Parts: sequence; structure tokens; C-alpha cells
Amino acid sequence: MFRWKHRHPANEGIGAFMCEVIFGLEDGIVSSGGVSIGIAAGTGDSRIVVLSGFVVVVVEALSMAAGSYLSVKSARQVVEGRVKMVSQEISADPEGKRSELREAYRRRGFGEAEAAELVRLVTRDPEVWLEELICKDLGIGLHEMERARGNSVVMWAANMAGGAVPLLPFLLLPIGPAIGVAFGLSLVTLFAIGWWKARKTGTSRWRGAFEMMAVAASAGVVGFLIGKIVASLTGVEMVA
Repeated sequence: MFRWKHRHPANEGIGAFMCEVIFGLEDGIVSSGGVSIGIAAGTGDSRIVVLSGFVVVVVEALSMAAGSYLSVKSARQVVEGRVKMVSQEISADPEGKRSELREAYRRRGFGEAEAAELVRLVTRDPEVWLEELICKDLGIGLHEMERARGNSVVMWAANMAGGAVPLLPFLLLPIGPAIGVAFGLSLVTLFAIGWWKARKTGTSRWRGAFEMMAVAASAGVVGFLIGKIVASLTGVEMVA
């Protein structure tokens, strides 16, 4: 059975692992921050904020981890199915697949002799041959296939860590100051995450940081307004 080499070049950009970390942290902070600030604005009770915020963080982290696991597993199964199909096609009609590969090289601008030589070199190794066909069909290399379980664990941990950030002030401070501190702490943390992401991707650090921070600001403001509006509509009284 075909087994591909699992490679992780150091210069592959931020990579799947870092994407999960960044997405998990950002989602955890924004979700938890929006909910915590909204409930704090509506009830004025730190105990309710911490309880509801903790529930949101745990459920959100598990949901994101499950979603990551299922999506990566589904994508991997699609690729594995295509790998099996192409492998069978090579075994059933090797000359046909050589012709297909030769035509692909000609479309890329190689001459007839160059395309024939490339095909000869590539098809000497069954693994290289299969990977070249998969790359041509799906636009990915076999080494780029992700591991569903590992991704889901990273997503869960990052989401939990991010979700804890806006909750900490409500554990340590009175409700009034805690709202402002939670909002500010979320902004600062997301600014740092955006800066880190931009540094890894080679894009503008200031733009990346402010972009990330703007997401948290909008979520916090919306959460605060919704908390106030719902509290007014439902007659919930602020706790002294």
C-alpha cells in the first residue's frame, strides 16, 4: 500500500498548526469577550458573568475542536480516496497516465523532448509519480495532508486559552472596572496575536495587529449594547 513521506519544511509559511492556534485564540477571545461584556452590562453581577462565560468558553472550545476534527478528517478522506483512485489508474493504464503527465508538462511550456525526459525521471519512483499526479489534480502535495486529531487538540487548547482572557478581570475586580479591563485586555491580546501573525506571514505588522484588534472591538461593543438592550426589554435589574 502506498505510504507518503510526511514532510514539514520550515519555510512553509505559518502552517496548519499556527493557523489553528491563531484561529482558536482569536475566536476564543472574541466569543468569550462579547458574551462576558454583554452579560456584565445587562446584569451587573460578576458571578453570572463568570458562570456563563465559563460555560461559553468550554462549549465553544469543544465545538471548535469537533468542527476542526471533522473538517480535517473529511478533507483528508477526500484526498485519500483520490490517491487510491489515481494509484489504481496508474496500475491499470501506466502508459495512459504517462501520456497525461507528458501533456501536462507540455501545457506548462516544456518542449516535447523536455516533457518526455521529465516523465521518464518522475515515473522511475512510484511515490513521486503518484504525488505528481495528485499535485496536478488537486493542487496539493501529499505532505500537506493534515492530521485531524492533532489539529483538534490544538484548536481546543487555543480556544480555551483565548476564552480565559476576558474572564480573568471578572474574577479579580469589581464588575464596573472589570468590563473596561476585560475589553482592554482583549484588545491588547488580539493586537499581539495580529502582530505575531503578520510577522510570520511577512505582511504589514501594524495592519495585521489593528485588523485583529478591530474584530475584538466590534464584538465587545456589540455585546455591551445587546446586554443593555436585552436587560431593558426583559426588565432585568442591575445587581448592586
